[in-house]
Amino acid sequence: MISFRVTAIGVLSVLAFGAAAQAPDELAPLLRSIISGPSDVAVGRTIVLNASASVARGDDVQYRWYREGAPQPISRTVEAVYTPEEPGTTVFRLVLSATVEGERIEAETTHTVTVYTRKITLIADSSVPLAKIQVHQEMAAQQGVFVRVLRSTEGGLPLSEESSLQTLIAEQLDALDGADTVVLWSEGITGLRALLGAVQSAPTGSVTIPDRTLVLLTDHSLNTIARTAGGPFSVLEPDRIVVTRTEGLNQLVATEDITAFLSRLESADIDYVIVDESTVGVRPWNLLTSLVNYMLTHGVPSRTIIFLLMLPIIATILAFLKQVIGMTTFGLYTPSILALSFLALGWVGLPFLLIILVTGYLTRSGMRRWRLLYIPKVAIILTMVSFTLLFLLGGGAFFGLTLSGSDTIFILLIMSTLSETLLNVRAEQGLWSAILGVSETIVAALLCVLIVRWGALQSVVLAYPELILLTLPINVFLGRWTGLRLVEYFRFQEIFRHIEE
Repeated sequence: MISFRVTAIGVLSVLAFGAAAQAPDELAPLLRSIISGPSDVAVGRTIVLNASASVARGDDVQYRWYREGAPQPISRTVEAVYTPEEPGTTVFRLVLSATVEGERIEAETTHTVTVYTRKITLIADSSVPLAKIQVHQEMAAQQGVFVRVLRSTEGGLPLSEESSLQTLIAEQLDALDGADTVVLWSEGITGLRALLGAVQSAPTGSVTIPDRTLVLLTDHSLNTIARTAGGPFSVLEPDRIVVTRTEGLNQLVATEDITAFLSRLESADIDYVIVDESTVGVRPWNLLTSLVNYMLTHGVPSRTIIFLLMLPIIATILAFLKQVIGMTTFGLYTPSILALSFLALGWVGLPFLLIILVTGYLTRSGMRRWRLLYIPKVAIILTMVSFTLLFLLGGGAFFGLTLSGSDTIFILLIMSTLSETLLNVRAEQGLWSAILGVSETIVAALLCVLIVRWGALQSVVLAYPELILLTLPINVFLGRWTGLRLVEYFRFQEIFRHIEE
């Protein structure tokens, strides 16, 4: 918190009455103290706090650094150097003073540094309750362990969660400094992929992982998570990755090193799996897994891989809905594209789709009197849809609601192709048939999204991408389906009744 102290009321009067006549640069603060430096440090390591970012527009600028409990300044320069000898919390105070228009004014700020003997960095997504993390922090503090927490506050789809968590890690890479263990507590390996992306995008040499242990906390299958973690392990090259249950965190903070940690896990009968050089390798039965891991660790976005792996599952679900249930969707391609669009955009994609359909229908109705040819008419419809999307995105930006991702506009334009299908069915079969077809197509796409956005399913598919091949015999079975569809039992129940009679 920054506070200002002015020794003469006259200076305040001059600033207040002269503010209207001042240029923009003159309206900037005359004095502002800013401290930059680490927020935590190991016992015995020297820290340097810097005040060069402070604002001082007066004359005879002076710096005075104070450490909590010390009446005398520890430094009178732009920097303060200090070597802590004991663990705990130390507060540094910077008093910046200058002469402005003949009067002496001061500004001060504080900076808190946590001194530790052992540090653990905990990276968590928004699915982990903050209260639970605070409980673990307090328990670790009682053991003399400092837990630095990086927690994402944005919920939503696993893909957007990974993106927000990666941004958070990239902005606070210094949180990894001095930590002998990095704990990742998230849905599946979202935290591990976010850490991988942040490290890959960081300047070379700014962060190192090889000498550390990564601990993945999960409630899912340990073997599944371990297989998926093989790719990031090959790039990050940590000492090892330990995949264990969430209750293993208490055992971690109660031990001094990773060897004692593993021993405590065994004594507490807590399952764990270790990923290291001996468990990561290409074998004939995991070629597809190795390919996916290679793509994940060499710049291919995880969302792209997930979409490609989920597309056969979506197509199989839609084939089941059409062949066995009897839903009348607009083919297979259209609901598949819609499902992928909803998966990428989230549920906000549904109102966008409805607005696109309404815009296309109203534009088509307005051009009825012009008697235009089909292709130019569709071009006009797409133009109006584009303008509508432009105003929607602009309105969302005005209210602070933006869609992330450079491919968002292409997803929205792909969704707009459904409006053309709606108009064609409207012209051939009537408005009610078109509305019914659109409704069932959207419902089928939403059902697919509800299934494939399941985090456990995504983790299993990423860990065992060979399972996608099972969709082939399933579709062969569906292709040989000769029985009645489920909805036909309701449509023809009167006929069945007469047959029984």
